[in-house]
Amino acid sequence: MNQENIGKFIASLRKEKKLTQEQFAELLGVNNRSVSRWENGTCIPDLSLFQMIADELDVEVSELINGQRMNRDEYFIKEKAYMENYKILMETVRKEVFGEAVSAVEKQNIVFTLLQGAACEEDIHKYKVRMKVNPYMDKTYPNCYIPPYNANKKQRLVQGYLPKTNILYANHYELEILRLLFLYAPENREVLEMVDCTLQRLRNTCFGNSCLQGECVIAGISVLRFLAVTQPHDREWMERLLVPLGEKFLAFGKGQAAVQNGIPLSYLLMAFSDINNEKTKILIEQKKEWLLDLLRRGWITGKLSNGKISEGDSYNLWGKFILRSAICTLSDYEDVSKYEIYVNDKDERCYCNI
Repeated sequence: MNQENIGKFIASLRKEKKLTQEQFAELLGVNNRSVSRWENGTCIPDLSLFQMIADELDVEVSELINGQRMNRDEYFIKEKAYMENYKILMETVRKEVFGEAVSAVEKQNIVFTLLQGAACEEDIHKYKVRMKVNPYMDKTYPNCYIPPYNANKKQRLVQGYLPKTNILYANHYELEILRLLFLYAPENREVLEMVDCTLQRLRNTCFGNSCLQGECVIAGISVLRFLAVTQPHDREWMERLLVPLGEKFLAFGKGQAAVQNGIPLSYLLMAFSDINNEKTKILIEQKKEWLLDLLRRGWITGKLSNGKISEGDSYNLWGKFILRSAICTLSDYEDVSKYEIYVNDKDERCYCNI
């Protein structure tokens, strides 16, 4: 960051707004001497103030960091690439959940597009500043992929849960993309470098080491899915995450609640199915009767009486397939082809004949 350019940019934008240094300082809750030092290039604002300054001056944080207005065409091209990555991720995971084949050509195209959509170092830096963290020290947010901004509207996780925090939103996006890349191109040098970089980062995060606070617990599930593919032999690391998550899973109550104890059931079951070891089988076995009951029940598929579709409920069909996959990791239910999932034409609900 060039503090002289940032200072000149702030001064120019402030004057466009016809604000004095004193008035601008009052809006930000700082003294006018601070504004004067910024504009003179003596120092730059504290990172915690960047978003507020950008909001007051009607610019993006990234523009403030660059000290100039961004080419809007460039911004939309990058945002389009991030959204394209998200769409590819969701469609590929949908095929995985529904047991649909992905051809070798499709895999090559997926890898190519996802690699093209990786964020550059400059954009990672800008994103971390926007998240109000030190971009040089931060381990909480991604270093390879940043999620779509989408007018500040978060996209759903791969099983339909709508995240509330940026920690979950950003890490889920990066880890699920890297998981796919490693599955489809495990010998690609660029993929291996990103995976190694991310593993090092995750070892220094709370959610990568069994944090159960807020949505960090769900970010831990993303870590588990990532480790199941990239580090399947690191039992110790996966165990650190599995033990507390398993305890929460066993404490789930009766009923169909998609989210219990702050955990989306279907996302946790996706991780269990990925790992598919003795520990996860014991956990599923202990809740087997409850899971079977859920599997047999009719779940609404999102079609409302007025003909519209409820986006959240439309993922219930995904949930049915995810639940069946988890049950079929048990020896008594290994033949998944026996258990059909279907939508009843009369009530528009999905069922399983298990």
